[in-house]
Amino acid sequence: MLSERPFIFAAGLCLICSFMLTFAASSLKPMQLKNQMIDKQKNILKVLKVTNSQKKYTNVEVEQLYRDYIKNKFINDQGEIVDEKTDAPIFLYIKKGKVDAYAIPISGYGLWSTLYGYFSVDGDGTTVRGITFYEHGETPGLGAEVEAKWFQDNFIGKKIATVAGEFKSVGIVKGKVANVVSKDQAPYYVDGISGATVTSNGVNDFLKEALLRYETFAKKLRAKENVI
Repeated sequence: MLSERPFIFAAGLCLICSFMLTFAASSLKPMQLKNQMIDKQKNILKVLKVTNSQKKYTNVEVEQLYRDYIKNKFINDQGEIVDEKTDAPIFLYIKKGKVDAYAIPISGYGLWSTLYGYFSVDGDGTTVRGITFYEHGETPGLGAEVEAKWFQDNFIGKKIATVAGEFKSVGIVKGKVANVVSKDQAPYYVDGISGATVTSNGVNDFLKEALLRYETFAKKLRAKENVI
């Protein structure tokens, strides 16, 4: 009988610990979901240049800015903004009653992982406003440079379409744009990351795929149609 007591004690202890862990997990879940939502809002505000990268914002400030300026919508096959869920979510930066810019989610495979981020375009439907990556597992110093400021700043001001409105996307070259691409094609390319060819190719592919998904909407903006 005495030999059974340690096992009973251990079983009871495991049961209590399991209960406490389950209780803690369920209690913390709402907070975790709230933090995930705020982190998402921070990244969208960042890529749309609503927030200042040199300033720190409280969670309350982030939520307020998001409520004031960003509209969560979807794009249908006709390029129209709708409330009904589609496979093309869009985040609109509304300023003075017009689309000042819009952000779209981007994701795809690099070398070691799936990269997740956002890409934003000005209200003209052509000019890149920004790009950001918030999750990946690429190699530090190589593919992980996708989150570096110098790399992301590369995209600002680039074009996803020609003056005539022809879709182009933005590609990453191997080396420097000035050394690889002709001057007339330079607006559609950014400098590459040394030693990260596979990651760069992955970004090229999934960025183009994402932009094409929203091309019908971008065309409306380029044509100066009233989209909202």
